[in-house]
Amino acid sequence: MAELFKDNLSVKEIIRLERSIAEQSAQFNTHFDNTIFHKKLMLSCNDMVGQENVVDENQWQSLSLMQRLRAAAQALNGAMPQAEGAEVVLSALQKNDQLSGWLSLVCCEYIATHEQLTLEQGLQSLQKMTEYFSAEFAIRHFLVKQPEATLAVLTRWLAHENHHVRRLISEGTRPRLPWGVRLPIFIEQPELVMPLLFALRDDEEEYVRRSVANHLNDIAKDHPQLVITTAQQWMSAEALEPLSSAQRKRRIKLIRHACRTLFKKGQPEVMTLFGYHPATDVSCQLTSKQLQVPFYGSFEFEMVLEKETDNDNLLMVDYVVHFQKANGTQTPKVFKWLDRSFTHKDQQTISRMHSFKKISTRKYYPGTHRLEVMVNGIKKAQIEFELLAEVL
Repeated sequence: MAELFKDNLSVKEIIRLERSIAEQSAQFNTHFDNTIFHKKLMLSCNDMVGQENVVDENQWQSLSLMQRLRAAAQALNGAMPQAEGAEVVLSALQKNDQLSGWLSLVCCEYIATHEQLTLEQGLQSLQKMTEYFSAEFAIRHFLVKQPEATLAVLTRWLAHENHHVRRLISEGTRPRLPWGVRLPIFIEQPELVMPLLFALRDDEEEYVRRSVANHLNDIAKDHPQLVITTAQQWMSAEALEPLSSAQRKRRIKLIRHACRTLFKKGQPEVMTLFGYHPATDVSCQLTSKQLQVPFYGSFEFEMVLEKETDNDNLLMVDYVVHFQKANGTQTPKVFKWLDRSFTHKDQQTISRMHSFKKISTRKYYPGTHRLEVMVNGIKKAQIEFELLAEVL
């Protein structure tokens, strides 16, 4: 069986972290209480029953990744509540390579929830810790409690020499960061972070630019017009003119990735911005030899796409599966298919197979499903098929 993602924070790993921090606390003459650490962990695992100083692995297994992260950070705060603990934890990260990665997230969460640290002290610690993995979840505690003061500090970091720190500015302020706490203030007022994204848009590191694109895509879900206007401004001739050829390519790539949700919705202004004009001269036909699909099987279908004129156009072809839900309604999911340039009349027959194999991110329900083909955001054809019930 494949290892679960949350097992990056297994009991074994948490104990490794505890021992390393306990060793460092002795060197700093700071008290670390092992007994409290384990008791706190047990309390976070729903008051589980076990031997003293032993974490019940079955209870731990029931926790999600983020629950494990928070439980371990709470245990650290209980075992080492002194302000000096920040130095201890940072030193443990610096001296033990095995703590970099997922365990460093526990260290960051410890800092973010530490009641004895000032905002400046907490953010300074996160700035150093983010170099070992990422502090994008932890920094959100400060943004929720003191958004203006935290943004002022992040603004000072824009010219930081370390690209992990610069990325944290964008990633940490994403309003809808997966797994992270939502940031309602930025969902409602995205203009508060736009100056930061503007400053980072042409960063030399792809890692940073990718974060800016993802952040803009988050904003597009609540404020599509703001992202459309931003894309138009950042891709205007005036904005691109002072850039080198490489910088222009990177800028355009960033904006395209930032607009992916708008592409999926067929937003006309975004389509036109990237050369996808209304496909009024395109028709499609969908067929399939199997209108009944076994549970966890695959649906095979074929499309005949015909372009009826010689007008040049870029065609973005997506297909949308309307999945059956438990309550009998359907929910759509867009899948990328083709992206080609057509310069003349043409007819193409293209086959595709959509898999219903078992995955952890989607639950399937038997019943009628619908598949639609979209060309440059315009629905061109559809077909229905039935997903059969699972055979037990």
